[in-house]
Amino acid sequence: MFIAIDIGNTNITIGLRQDDGTWEEYRIGSEKVEPLVYYTRQLAVISREINKQGHTIEGVGISSVVPHLTDVVLDATRLELHHDPVLFQSKWYHLLPVTPANPEEIGTDLLANALAACVEYQGPCLVVDFGTALTYTLVNDKQKIEGVAIAPGIKTAMKALAGNAAQLPEIPLELPDNPLGTNTVEAMNSGILWGFVGQMVFMLDKIRQFAGYPITTVATGGLSEVLKPLQPHFDAIDRHLTLKGIYHFFKLVQADRGAHHAG
Repeated sequence: MFIAIDIGNTNITIGLRQDDGTWEEYRIGSEKVEPLVYYTRQLAVISREINKQGHTIEGVGISSVVPHLTDVVLDATRLELHHDPVLFQSKWYHLLPVTPANPEEIGTDLLANALAACVEYQGPCLVVDFGTALTYTLVNDKQKIEGVAIAPGIKTAMKALAGNAAQLPEIPLELPDNPLGTNTVEAMNSGILWGFVGQMVFMLDKIRQFAGYPITTVATGGLSEVLKPLQPHFDAIDRHLTLKGIYHFFKLVQADRGAHHAG
């Protein structure tokens, strides 16, 4: 069993890759920094479940876009899972089949997405990640990341609206049938969620025009299944794409280390 840990701005997603390639997912909130013991306790629950199922851990990979959480999660992993994780970082980017245009600026989550899309779907592809930020990452026919677009994510927009308007509450995300609501909750869901549908359709068309070649469109992220009207616009919806990218990165690093050891 392989363990992928994706440290994002809202959640730490922990994915357990089963031997058949399927994923089991756990989430820990990341908006508040907790002490080391908190993360070791969270990982202890997962470790007990792995032991109960009779699995052994092949390795651990970590991607982080939250620098102040990286070291504490690395330490917790070493203490509780007894593995030294492979951290997704630039010193190994030369091993990747996909080339970032600006490696020091692109988030490792976006690079993991691009790597997984290249391996899993092949050919030119556009990855749309529904996370804290809504991101579009285009990988061209030469397996180079041609560019990225970043917009506020759905929950980020909802929190910003609720936080800056005294009479607007935070509400659950549910796409209404109508584009106009008759109460506050319906009105917020209509405006934000149907607005995202419109933005997405426009951006997909705009990026296709910019690319000028056929691309495979892949949606990922925890909210990738919320906007049902968008599903026909994607060739695939792969909730675990980032975790898969961390796994493929780990395998590349492992192979490189094995080659150097053999030499």
